Amino acid sequence: MEATLEPRLVMKGEEGKPFVSGDFFVAAYQRGYRWGRDEVHQLLDDIKAHARAAEKRRELPSDYLLQPIVVLKRDDGTWELVDGQQRLTTLFLITKFVATKFADAKVEYSLTYETRDASRKYLEDLDPARSDENIDFFHIAKAYEAIVEWFGKQSSAGQAAIDVHSALSKWVHVIWYVAPAGTNPNELFARLNRDRIPLTDSELIKALVLSKSGAAEGSANRQQEIAAQWDSFERDLRDDDFWAFLTGSTKRRSTHIDFLFETMTPTSGSGSRPRYWTFGEVWKDIDRRGAGAFWRDVVERHGLLIGWYRDRLLYHRIGYLVATGASIPALIAESRLQTHSCFADGLVERIRQQLDLTPSAVSLLRYDNQRESGKCSDVLLLMNVETVLRSEDPGSRFSFHAYGAQGWSLEHIHPQNSEGLKTEPERRDWLRAHRTKIRATDWDATVQSEVDGVLGLMDAHLAMAPNKTNDLQFQNIHQRVLTLFSAPGMGQDGGDMHGLRNLALLQRDFNSKLNNAVFAIKRERILELDEAGAYILPCTRNVFLKYYTPSAKQQLSLWSPQDQDAYYEKLMTTVSNFLLPDQPAGDDESISEDEVA
Repeated sequence: MEATLEPRLVMKGEEGKPFVSGDFFVAAYQRGYRWGRDEVHQLLDDIKAHARAAEKRRELPSDYLLQPIVVLKRDDGTWELVDGQQRLTTLFLITKFVATKFADAKVEYSLTYETRDASRKYLEDLDPARSDENIDFFHIAKAYEAIVEWFGKQSSAGQAAIDVHSALSKWVHVIWYVAPAGTNPNELFARLNRDRIPLTDSELIKALVLSKSGAAEGSANRQQEIAAQWDSFERDLRDDDFWAFLTGSTKRRSTHIDFLFETMTPTSGSGSRPRYWTFGEVWKDIDRRGAGAFWRDVVERHGLLIGWYRDRLLYHRIGYLVATGASIPALIAESRLQTHSCFADGLVERIRQQLDLTPSAVSLLRYDNQRESGKCSDVLLLMNVETVLRSEDPGSRFSFHAYGAQGWSLEHIHPQNSEGLKTEPERRDWLRAHRTKIRATDWDATVQSEVDGVLGLMDAHLAMAPNKTNDLQFQNIHQRVLTLFSAPGMGQDGGDMHGLRNLALLQRDFNSKLNNAVFAIKRERILELDEAGAYILPCTRNVFLKYYTPSAKQQLSLWSPQDQDAYYEKLMTTVSNFLLPDQPAGDDESISEDEVA
């Protein structure tokens, strides 16, 4: 049996509207009432603020949801209050005060405590003379004092009481959640309180949908069908690749089906979602259209997303858009306005607008410009995604899960300076690695004297005591090593070192290990990582395997200007369809002589 749920008004209101009523039993596994002045005032302030916000909009207050009251039906017809004792007790006390100012106010429920039987009577009487008898009476008395204090600070306590009564009987609801029969109340309480695992929006929505479906259609079979579909959708959304495709993230949730409901209840402004906001929006939708219509939309939405995921073209184009900041709800909204083919074709323009670059702008992007480095990453990611999409293997798919699971950063293919080598241990590691590579390289006789000189300086630096350093000497060694491993035409003045010709995407932890290594060493380590099964982006692998350079021009240990040109040409060929056109010469907004005259 599934849980059931419905929002209930705190106080009796319009005929036929459910409200909180009955006898509640608080078992011994719960601590006593402990809310203080701050919590009590916050609850009343929130109710007042909600009403004021509606007044400013010149509207009636919308339904306001308090957190769930979790109950379990007992054999004697009473309710075991598993979660919500603090809220329900506070609301009981507020209603008691309102009743002193407004004759129509009435408490419709009672609270009984397994280990504090006298507390029920104390809640009824609120006898100040007994407030010091035990710790529970003390906290109840202090909470009531805070309520009296809050109403006393309003411009009119009587009018405030009328306003609060109106709120509690018209638009303030608790989420009334009845746990399935047979639930262990101790375990559920421990989950919700000790383990701090609250009910999720999806748990509440599931209980609401099943409750409404059963009531409306009078069929247990329909409830079972929805429950089975629900479990199927949750399993689909827990698939790592599907989840990363939809969210651009590998972060897991307690329930993933919440994502479907979030796409159906977009937020405005900052986009933040207060707890149970999604449930509240779904409740309003179901209240307006019915559970059947709502669930049909859920099924349709799940089918749409699965269809996108299984379509190889849509998978890569939508996956890229999500990975670079687009939202699935916005894409769903666009898809509903177009045919399938038009939507698919339109994704190219969507990427073009999101990337917002012309060919000329791409050529000027630089790693060392903070605003442009993100664009560099976006262009390189697009190259990788499109490379996989255009593969002759129809089963190949870019792994957005592997991409999302790693922290990625821009890697200089050929190093430009020693900015990442800030500590002496880092410098010594760099010297040892490059000394080994220099010794293993077959050098031309014309540079052998320079090689010997560099090796001598390296040996001298490494022979120094570990806590000693010679910064100028290291900078000299570093510069000379880069020169040794630089192809003709690769000057050390910066050149295009920070442009896309010399950049690739690499996992951040790999990047830190390869930082400032020359191309020959980076290539060896990339090949070792690839052989070990590490995830290397396809274009990054291609760069270090020299796939983009004609074989006749390849120098495997160097990253030459010819390599750069071939790489950049391939990049532009791959992404050109996603770039805005350059403005034709002469179409600028310069002022003509006639305009000056």
